[in-house]
Amino acid sequence: MPVTPLHYGVAYIIGKAGKGLVLPALVVGSMLPDLEPFVSILTGGYTAPRGFMHSLLGAITIDLFLTILVTWRLYPKLASGIFKIEKEEVVEKCRFSGMLILSSLIGTLSHVLIDSLNHEYNPLLHPFAYDSFDAFVLFGDWVIAAIIIQLVLLGILAVIFVYEAKMGRKGFWKRILVG
Repeated sequence: MPVTPLHYGVAYIIGKAGKGLVLPALVVGSMLPDLEPFVSILTGGYTAPRGFMHSLLGAITIDLFLTILVTWRLYPKLASGIFKIEKEEVVEKCRFSGMLILSSLIGTLSHVLIDSLNHEYNPLLHPFAYDSFDAFVLFGDWVIAAIIIQLVLLGILAVIFVYEAKMGRKGFWKRILVG
C-alpha cells in the first residue's frame, strides 16, 4: 500500500496540469482517506483502516466534506505556522469556492483509485458490496502491485522535490504546498 505522503506526487501533478485547481485541496484530499481509523474512533466506533472512506461513495461524501473543511479552515494555519508561508496567501488560495470543492473531489478520488491498484482489500463499492473490488489491482497480485506503485510514487516525489529545489530555496515550501 502506498505510504500516505506518497499520494502527494499525484496531487502535485494534477495541480500543475489542471488550470485553476487548488493545490492544497488536492493535497489534503489525496491523503485524507487514510485518516479513516481516527475518524471512525471519533464517531463512536472502530473500523478497519480501509472501509467507507476508501470507497467511491465515501470519496464523494465524507471524504469530500472533510477535505473541504480541513483545507478551508485548518490548512492555512498549519502551512503558515509550520512552513512559515505568508498566511494571507494560503488563506486566499484555500478560500471556499467551486474550485476548492472540485479540487477536493479530485484529490479524494485520486487517493481511492490509486489505492485500488495495489491493496489486498478494496472497498470501492462499499456499502453496496462488502467484497473486495480487485479488478484494478495491477497484475492481479497486490504484493507486486504495492511494490511497483510505491516505487513509482516515490520516484515521482523525488523528481518533484529535485525540480522544485532547482528553482531555488526561496519560496520552495510555498510552491510545494500552496502552488
